[in-house]
Amino acid sequence: PPPPPPRRRSADRPTVAFAIVLTKDGPYLDGAAVLAEAVMGSWRGPNSSSSGAPGGAASQPAVDYELVAIVARNVTASRPVLRFLGYRVLERPLPVAVADIAPGFLRDRIAARGCCGADELLKLWAYSLAEYSRVLLLDMDSLVLRNLDELFFANRPAAAGGGRVRGLAA
Repeated sequence: PPPPPPRRRSADRPTVAFAIVLTKDGPYLDGAAVLAEAVMGSWRGPNSSSSGAPGGAASQPAVDYELVAIVARNVTASRPVLRFLGYRVLERPLPVAVADIAPGFLRDRIAARGCCGADELLKLWAYSLAEYSRVLLLDMDSLVLRNLDELFFANRPAAAGGGRVRGLAA
């Protein structure tokens, strides 16, 4: 099938980002494809309805969206596939070197924790996506089952501050 058309932003509606992080090439793109299809599907079809937020209509969401993939420098083979799936691909370095983390629990354990070790810190780049009105950072094994307008119109941050994080200028 052909790649999805590029997302067009409307001047009168906010744009939200559905972001993922990819730290290495490998068998992870099925998750990115399923997530992309789920996000796109939640914005069309019979179950897609607005939450009643300003600008919404019964069958049209009140926000535009964009898929964003934050990738490590060593991710090369996956980039064309991510673009084909409709993701905007952003290469980013680790936002902080492990050696720069204060000595203690995190610094001593981060390299051996989680699926990706210190590369998990790439998720911090989501805070630098200031061109979007909201950013929803998802793991690639997440699944969006319906329109999420109500998350994007909450009059409070869902997880953390509404400003830029110092040191994470893109």
